[in-house]
Amino acid sequence: MYKTSIIFLVTALIYFSSISTFAQYKRQQFEIAPFSGFLLTSNLQTLDGELKIDNSFDYGAAIDIRISQDLLIELLYIHSETSVSFRREYYTTNEYLFDMNVEYLQGGVQVETEAGRFRPFAAFTIGATYFNPKDNNYEGSWEFSFTAGGGVKYYFTNNLGVKAQWRFLIPIYLTNASIFCNNGYCGITVRGGTYLLQYDLTAGLIVSF
Repeated sequence: MYKTSIIFLVTALIYFSSISTFAQYKRQQFEIAPFSGFLLTSNLQTLDGELKIDNSFDYGAAIDIRISQDLLIELLYIHSETSVSFRREYYTTNEYLFDMNVEYLQGGVQVETEAGRFRPFAAFTIGATYFNPKDNNYEGSWEFSFTAGGGVKYYFTNNLGVKAQWRFLIPIYLTNASIFCNNGYCGITVRGGTYLLQYDLTAGLIVSF
C-alpha cells in the first residue's frame, strides 16, 4: 500500500509538471513588448560636408499579432533623443546645430524559429522615420525607412517573458533630398540614394495573452 501511494504520488507530480510545462510553451495570439536600449548612429555624407547624429539611449514598444504558429505581424515604435552637429568639407571641427528627437513608426513581420520557452526570432519592418529638431528654426523631416534584426525571447510563464534584440534601422534619403530646412532655405542637401545607418541593442518585457 505504501509503495503504491509513492508510485501514485510520483506519477501525479510528473503529470502535473508536464501540464505546467506545456502551458508555459503555449504560443499566445497577442504580445506587447516594451523595451529600452542603446542606439548607435553612423555619420551622414551630404553635399556640404558630414552630418553627425550622436549615439543615444532609445525606448519603445512592439505589438505582435500571431497569424500562424511561427509568424507574427509586428507594429513597432522607437523613440530616441540625441543631438546633431555638422562638419563642413575641408574643416576639422564639428559645429553644433541642435538637439533632436528621432521616431520610428514601422509595420512588418516577426518569425519565431523555435517553439517552447526559449525562442530565437528574426524581424523585418518597413515604414517611416521622423527627425524632429528641438530648435524651432529648423523643420522636421519624414523619411522612408526599414529595420531588420533578431534576438531571443524567454518565457517565465505562459503570459510573461523577456526579450533581447539587436536591430538595424535604416532611413533612406532619395535623390536630391534636402533635410533640416530653415525658413524655407535647406542648407543641407543629401547625395542621391544615400542612407543613414543606425542600429540598437535593446532588452525588455513580454506580456502575452
